[in-house]
Amino acid sequence: MYPSTFKLQDTYFTNNFIYSLYGMYSPSDVKATEDIGVVKTKIIISDMVLEIGVNDINGAIRKDDLIFVSSDNLIMVIRENDYDLEIIKEAQTPFIIKAIGIKDNKVIIKDINSTFYTIDQNLEFALFEESNGQFNESFLAIPDIETANYFLSQVQGPGIQALRLVADLHNGRFFGPFVMLIFTVTSFLIIFLSISGTYIAIRPSVKRYFYRARKKKKT
Repeated sequence: MYPSTFKLQDTYFTNNFIYSLYGMYSPSDVKATEDIGVVKTKIIISDMVLEIGVNDINGAIRKDDLIFVSSDNLIMVIRENDYDLEIIKEAQTPFIIKAIGIKDNKVIIKDINSTFYTIDQNLEFALFEESNGQFNESFLAIPDIETANYFLSQVQGPGIQALRLVADLHNGRFFGPFVMLIFTVTSFLIIFLSISGTYIAIRPSVKRYFYRARKKKKT
């Protein structure tokens, strides 16, 4: 009733256990390379989040205003505008992608057989025979906790609001459907007990009132 008094609207919980109860992401779900963050199927670039629907992202690299994102057998191109991100093209690859990177200002893909390919924004492949195995590879790794929390905040805010947690504890939603059912049944039982208790308490007085009224009428 008094959330502002107890600062429930300004307090957030970032506990991993609470995150798991609410089905939210935790810092261990975040991977990053340079200024690009990945949270499961979401890409975070320049404080903008894009759902790409791919869960096994293994590389992401920027070239000019384009971002090339790869998974095992899929590659897509994302364009970064001033206010949003847009997938402009995606394609399946006939090989399994191991890494993606940059060499000689070209986007390079390496497959599991260490064969290198160049790829353009139209996702057209060409064998890259000039490579000596050295190129600026994109490494997606779990970042430090500060960076992970930064990318998480772009996806799901600063955490679980204390007001939401307290409300869910109050109505039983925090404990799941079974406890909510118990709360519902208990509420009806309390109503029944209140009505039946009131009836039992006033019934003698009502009976005495009508008894006295009949007795007075007879006399």
